[in-house]
Amino acid sequence: MEFETAFDLLSNEYRRAVVALLDEEGSVPRDKLTARLLARGVGVSAEDDRTNRRQLRIALHHNHLPRLADAGVVTDDGEAITPTEELADLAAWLDESSHVAPTATTDLDDQLLAFYA
Repeated sequence: MEFETAFDLLSNEYRRAVVALLDEEGSVPRDKLTARLLARGVGVSAEDDRTNRRQLRIALHHNHLPRLADAGVVTDDGEAITPTEELADLAAWLDESSHVAPTATTDLDDQLLAFYA
């Protein structure tokens, strides 16, 4: 996977969380994905749980899952989100970025830039 593609896909918290979840668990039923991510603290804000769930579900459906599918990282058959072989490459990038020494910011974008510069 090219650096620019990996960087773009990993630049968002939701997509990083989906990659990590699928790397650990494999295929996840579409109707369970939002709950599993919320259980990990992804998409949680001061809003009530119902609002968090709705906002995350909409963002995943309309933005993040299509981007991951277009990049060939996941397949989405409407029932389940399934990782492809490409997801392992992306998960490796994500894992490598976690080994970058902290800088003045904890933003993953800056850490990835520093690591792969």
